[in-house]
Amino acid sequence: MKKIFPIFAAVAIAALLAFVLWPKNQPVTAFSLPDLQGRTISNADLQGKVTLINFWYPSCPGCVSEMPKLIKTAQDYQGKDFQIIAISLPYDPIESVVNYAEERKLPFAVMYDADGKTGKAFGVQVAPTSFFVNKKGELLKTFVGEPNFSDLYQEIDQELAK
Repeated sequence: MKKIFPIFAAVAIAALLAFVLWPKNQPVTAFSLPDLQGRTISNADLQGKVTLINFWYPSCPGCVSEMPKLIKTAQDYQGKDFQIIAISLPYDPIESVVNYAEERKLPFAVMYDADGKTGKAFGVQVAPTSFFVNKKGELLKTFVGEPNFSDLYQEIDQELAK
């Protein structure tokens, strides 16, 4: 019995510290950019919708590989409280972003981060990088590179059910 008590006490202390120190969902980084149609999109547009904010650019091989899966995800969740917001990093000119979006008929908002400030504010180091946000505008998860879309669908479904 004397050996079990220290182990139990250590587990209880660890659980309490984890509960107290575990980061709570933080609001997503503030942003405001016009989409390709000129409509300004900001944090206010996150309220009430599960959102995937995707940083990409047209000449990025990983981004090009991921894009058909993002399109399918947007189509699969059409009519539900889910949205994708695609923010192009300024590695390609705006004309390339517009052409890419038009040719592929991207079914979600596309913005151009002309000065790169939004990507920097989010801490984006590589593309693609995506941020998964709940209906309250709180960051739940960051995906550096392409997410596992099977797992992402499960996470979207869980958040939509809340």
